[in-house]
Amino acid sequence: MKKSISRRQAIGSISAAAAATTISASLGARRSRTRSRTGRGETSLDSGTRSQRLQAETVVDARTGTPIPFEKFTQEMPIPPVKQPLAVGKQNAPWVVGDCFHGVAPEYYTRTVAEDPTLKYPEKYPEKYYEMRIRDAVGEVIPGVQTPCCGYDGIVPGPTFKSKGLEPIIVRTWNDTHFECSMHLHGGHNPSHGDGYPNFYILPGQARDYYYTNTIPYHHGVPDVGEAPSTMWYHDHGMDVTAHTCVLGMAGFHIQIDDFEQGLIDRNVLPSDPYDIPIMIADKRFNSDGTIFFDPLDHNGYLGDVYCVNGKAHPYFRVQRRKYRFRFLNASNARHIELRLSDARPFVGISNDSWLLPHAIERDSILLSPAKRADVVIDFSKVDANEMYLENILLQGDGRGPDGKLLDRDTQIPGVGLVKFIIEGDPVPGDCSVDVGTELREHIPILESEIEATRVFEFHRRKGAWQINQEFYDEFKSNACPRVGSAERWILRNTAGGWWHPIHIHLESHQIQKIDGQAPPEEWAYKSDTCMLGPNTEAEIFMKFRTFTGPFVFHCHNLEHEDMRMMFVFDPIKDGPKSNQPLSAYYP
Repeated sequence: MKKSISRRQAIGSISAAAAATTISASLGARRSRTRSRTGRGETSLDSGTRSQRLQAETVVDARTGTPIPFEKFTQEMPIPPVKQPLAVGKQNAPWVVGDCFHGVAPEYYTRTVAEDPTLKYPEKYPEKYYEMRIRDAVGEVIPGVQTPCCGYDGIVPGPTFKSKGLEPIIVRTWNDTHFECSMHLHGGHNPSHGDGYPNFYILPGQARDYYYTNTIPYHHGVPDVGEAPSTMWYHDHGMDVTAHTCVLGMAGFHIQIDDFEQGLIDRNVLPSDPYDIPIMIADKRFNSDGTIFFDPLDHNGYLGDVYCVNGKAHPYFRVQRRKYRFRFLNASNARHIELRLSDARPFVGISNDSWLLPHAIERDSILLSPAKRADVVIDFSKVDANEMYLENILLQGDGRGPDGKLLDRDTQIPGVGLVKFIIEGDPVPGDCSVDVGTELREHIPILESEIEATRVFEFHRRKGAWQINQEFYDEFKSNACPRVGSAERWILRNTAGGWWHPIHIHLESHQIQKIDGQAPPEEWAYKSDTCMLGPNTEAEIFMKFRTFTGPFVFHCHNLEHEDMRMMFVFDPIKDGPKSNQPLSAYYP
């Protein structure tokens, strides 16, 4: 087995604290009911100071709802700060890469493509160096209430990374908490050592060098520019504790712009940076003392009654009368959301998960399970009123998932207000040109003729916990071993009755071919990293396994289900396809 490259030889063993957090999601054509707007706020966290003690224990008074009254839309929605590098270029490196307890990926030194070691994976820009600390903090989520949380650099959301395509970066990440953490760059294409494998830890008091290649795979010997990501996010992925750490705030954005997308911005097709806004949405529940309610014995899925948007409960946001790009992320544990504008005007959809669509499409609403993203453009120059709301119209009563079926969901209109947009000034001249039908990024479909193997994965509840193919997650077993560089067909089948399971697959995108035998909605017809399974849903996907050997994981992104072992390992190897093998590498 390959080992992590580190100057430290012995790595201590600390038992992980078990905890769980869940969230559910849904999508498709919907059944609509008209109700009055009655939603409570959600709570999110701002930058705070280091707390003496992190308190997030279950308190009985929050089991039936947050007991803290507050007025919504009185706090301004913050934009997370951009993380700044310590240095640029190897000659200016602030430390020896890999000279920390958990080391760095072997690929940092080789930079070769696993399926063809004679090739170097694409790079263009000098590497950058960052340092980040996971630490406890206190923030004001609900107006006037101090809430202990836990975040990257002590803020919630964590700082936003902004990188260029083909620009490698090293993030030395320190763990100043009592949790055993593992950071995952969701939607990235990176080596196994730094992908957030659940027990490739950052132990308390230690650091790991996360090597993010920001590269793209090859397609018949040519870089596949269609795989260049845009809206990624990072979050904790520690074994058995992800639900707990994420509900406390361990999440942030990573936005990557390659030369092609920068060209769209420079030609005034897409909004430029001041009008390109990341929006992280997460539901939470609060105890009377301001701490976050969390029940580690509830494995169904965590639901909150306060919506936090960029760390603030039901904020407002001032906009000009022009086009804005909003990068929506559902960072909830188990809650699915369906976004709609209060005046019913459609969005211009430009991406799904990490990737731009081939062309912009019209979307009346945006269905997001936990972990899913969608970039949209809203043209406020066409709004006559001075205010408008972003709403969640999806009904969901418990951790099972939304009411209704994946393509036939129950909604309420008006919905719960998440953000109040305050629209100011006159229409701005010379605005960007993106509209429905605008060509964006090339998409190369995976062909039936490229498929080397078909695998079936059934997701179900058993023995009070969550399994795939009647097995619990085993961190030392590779359940699926595709041949590196190949493509496979995977059948994802939900046999868990009324439960919803959003399935996230690490390493690279997959392409949904069918949902219950039918072509998927257009927004899902190209690239995804999370495939939503509603009650008894079956999805057929094609996926390639390029550039890096494993191990990697795929799992339900209802975080309580993930922590309760609804997760499998896939490990691209040179002599695949195989099944049920020992791990090809291990990087503790």
